[in-house]
Amino acid sequence: MEPHHSPIPKKRMVCPTLRKVLYTHLMQNENRTYFAFIWHAVFLSITVTFTEINTIIPAMILEIGGREIHVGIVTAIMIGIPLVTQLLFAGLLQGQPRKKPFLIAGISLRITALAAIAFTLRFIQSFSVTTGLLTIYAELMLFTVGGSFATISYVDLLGKGISQERLQKFFPQKQIISGIGVLVSALIARVILGNLSYPASYVVLFGAAAVMLLVASIGFWMIHEPTYPTDKPTGAFSILASVPALLRHDINLRRYILFNNFMGFSVALMPFYMALAKHAYFLDPSLAGTILFIQILGNIIASLVWPLIVLRWGYKPILRIWAVGAVFLPIAALVISSFAPLPVYVALFAFSGILISARTVTHDAMIVNLSTKENRVLYTGAIGTLNLSVALFPLVLGGLLRHVGYVVVFLGVAAMALVANHFLSRLKCPLDKRSKVLEERIA
Repeated sequence: MEPHHSPIPKKRMVCPTLRKVLYTHLMQNENRTYFAFIWHAVFLSITVTFTEINTIIPAMILEIGGREIHVGIVTAIMIGIPLVTQLLFAGLLQGQPRKKPFLIAGISLRITALAAIAFTLRFIQSFSVTTGLLTIYAELMLFTVGGSFATISYVDLLGKGISQERLQKFFPQKQIISGIGVLVSALIARVILGNLSYPASYVVLFGAAAVMLLVASIGFWMIHEPTYPTDKPTGAFSILASVPALLRHDINLRRYILFNNFMGFSVALMPFYMALAKHAYFLDPSLAGTILFIQILGNIIASLVWPLIVLRWGYKPILRIWAVGAVFLPIAALVISSFAPLPVYVALFAFSGILISARTVTHDAMIVNLSTKENRVLYTGAIGTLNLSVALFPLVLGGLLRHVGYVVVFLGVAAMALVANHFLSRLKCPLDKRSKVLEERIA
């Protein structure tokens, strides 16, 4: 919108009024979209806490009767499969002018899966260990595939529904607001796990998670989605064929994908800190709630700091904290579990919460800032699908731990994080710079 003092020819005198009406309409839609995403973040945080992949789900698998290899399988399902399927879904969604119906469809699939898991856990003791694990795996796969389908539409709607300037504030604000929801729900989860026996505790957690995700989805029905028609070819093969050219022409994308792959080993290792605790100590099932609370406490403390860092330096320093921390966390876990008592090891989960928060707050921000409205779906699919370490490493991680031991695996993951720091140093993107709005505020 032009400043009021700008000279405007007489034949265009009607334009400022029209522009003002259009601008007001766009701002109203953007405010509604902004609120919808915040609403979703609040209730999603409760769902995520009740189904936390690094504490709750591994503890549940171990309760059912699983071992390290079974934790590895469930980690591959929860983290790896969504990334692998993103390119397929990107091919389906790339040519669609509207993504909102697909977002709602994906969330509905996740709600159904959570309700099914709660129902299965209600009768889990009548199943054999193998049958119980296979059933839970299938339902978690449905949950993650629905999430993968929804994520592509989520990022696209976020990027085109909220202006670049407000997105700079949105990601840290979302993290803080989500942190409040996570803290409250972590306290509730701790009470549930401490006062209800298995499997009733997990039935309540997953049932409540389904309800909370249903409430969270209400926000997206409120969104007015702007459309950007495209005549680009669609389909998984067309999208796949375009990825090599995309990588050739975007050096920052190549560097970010390499960074992501080396950091993927650290992401895949996160659930195995619970397995190491069971391996090195006697792990009371009710302790899972305490561990979850401590991890979330670290997450929330970090969430309060990230906006200050983003305001002054952008998102890259947060990526650096994540990458450097991923070098030291597995080493610290090995040392502490060998010489220190359990309470000291449990305190380590606060540090893991900081690293999880760093990854969470930068993930969508990186995609949005590296891409444009026209190619955001393609970038989301490419970044997800080419994160091969997260997709494949969990499948062999349980077996590796069993055959070569925790020391070799944990030190190897620390080495991979060290390599990731090299690629991060060479990464240059808009996230390195503050927006003009933020610069004016600081000035």
